[in-house]
Amino acid sequence: MKALLYKDACVLWKQMKFMLVIIAVFCLLPNSFGLNAFFVVYAGLMLPVSLMAYDERAHWDSFAAMLPYPPRALVLSRYAAGWLLTLLAGVLYLVGALIQDQGAPLGTALGTLGWVLAVVLLCQAILFPFFFRVGTEQGRLYMILLSVLLLLGGVGLTSLLNVAVPAVSTLLMLAPVGLGVALAACLASVPVAVGQYAKRTW
Repeated sequence: MKALLYKDACVLWKQMKFMLVIIAVFCLLPNSFGLNAFFVVYAGLMLPVSLMAYDERAHWDSFAAMLPYPPRALVLSRYAAGWLLTLLAGVLYLVGALIQDQGAPLGTALGTLGWVLAVVLLCQAILFPFFFRVGTEQGRLYMILLSVLLLLGGVGLTSLLNVAVPAVSTLLMLAPVGLGVALAACLASVPVAVGQYAKRTW
């Protein structure tokens, strides 16, 4: 597993070092038009998908079949890369919030980050098994469609919460619940992705 993650880190740094710097900068910046939250989502979704795309172009799976790695390890390494990238972006987000608040309690930033991480994990749970089955080229269109649906759903849910639960403290209490549900869904999707990987059509 460590070797697979090291391979992914080398690919990320070689192919996308400029994008990694951009993500780090925008996650650190104080909240301006929600760009820092957007780049947390970008880090947790687009970077792992880009890694899958690079693996497809390099025919990594054909080479990996000759290595002593079971399909579960290959699939889990991609999930782990996504979780680590999401965690890193989340930490930078919190550092940016501390800079903005000048050491004051994180408050709303923690609740916002909790919901953002929940969205990322939920998208990973839905998209990763699908990508392992059909590949990234066919899957990108569905990812865009899912992103639009999640955006519309998020806007609607936010409006409802603002009306039904106007207190920020209540939203903060709900964030761990949403994050826990999304994490459970993501973990449950791992064996599904392993099964889809064995049936891949590309």
